[in-house]
Amino acid sequence: MAYDFCVGKSRFVKDDPRLVGAIDLNEYPELCRLASRKDCFFLNRISNLFQDQSFSLLELINAQAQLLDLLPIELTEKERVLLHKLISVIAYALHVQQELHGVAD
Repeated sequence: MAYDFCVGKSRFVKDDPRLVGAIDLNEYPELCRLASRKDCFFLNRISNLFQDQSFSLLELINAQAQLLDLLPIELTEKERVLLHKLISVIAYALHVQQELHGVAD
């Protein structure tokens, strides 16, 4: 099982979203540890791997700032890899100025 991140008008195939990343179930412990280190609405919302989420551009700007605050903190290697992945996914969505959608599959 994975939690896919796609960028576009919506998460629906008819709108041709671009798949830009995923969180595998084995990364869930790192996601929970990151969420426990900082109160971050983005991490809290994607922590529910069984529920689809959509993030507006304004939410992505706020999420990026909150995640960047975690960069100087001492993290495990797996936490850091996941953090970089999440920052990259958000950065791409902001670069193309489209919403980010988390899709449970």
